[in-house]
Amino acid sequence: MNKTILMKNVSNLNEHERFDLIYSVKVSEKTLNYLKAKLQNLSIELPSDHNGNIIELMNRGLLERWCWQTTESAVVFLEDDDYIERGNLKFDTYEEYWHSWICFNFENKEFVFDPCLQILVESPIYYHIFEVSVEGTVTAKQVREDLIYRINNPKKKSYNKRLADLVEEIFAPYRSENQKTETLISGTDDVNSPMYGNNTGYNATIENGRIKNLIAHYYDSDI
Repeated sequence: MNKTILMKNVSNLNEHERFDLIYSVKVSEKTLNYLKAKLQNLSIELPSDHNGNIIELMNRGLLERWCWQTTESAVVFLEDDDYIERGNLKFDTYEEYWHSWICFNFENKEFVFDPCLQILVESPIYYHIFEVSVEGTVTAKQVREDLIYRINNPKKKSYNKRLADLVEEIFAPYRSENQKTETLISGTDDVNSPMYGNNTGYNATIENGRIKNLIAHYYDSDI
């Protein structure tokens, strides 16, 4: 761990300086490869028609503003005790950013994986540079179990069936094969809930209580 950074006074740094500082810290290739292997079966479909693996989309800077959806989709592939944190990051003296990120353990070290801000770093460095204030936490196991339950028990539409059929008929030609079979999930406003602020359509392969493959289709508005 970079002890010099942890000793640095960051309170007067602006947003640009904080990001330069955190991007200057490199993690081992072994840590990155561990994460890539864990997340290789997660594909994301963005409203902008950019589709791909989470790591590919992260590297292209396409996941910013999708933090709720992305952390909740990714954490289900990690270990039971890994977890999502939600809270405020301080970007400069006066600006805070409401956000979520994933914490995971690898070789007895804790890391933060923040795909939306393109960050993979040891947790103490992340907390220090962004002066983190955690407001909510949920484990990978809780998110996985909630997602599997919702996929296996999709919520029935509350509106008139004739209207539902008409809507489906109108939009069917514009929907991909994946979208036609996806389970639509909306999040709650409880910051400690498995699904917070989410609005995603999911297709999953589930075996023995584990998610083997997942396609997450993001929506611009509530579903």
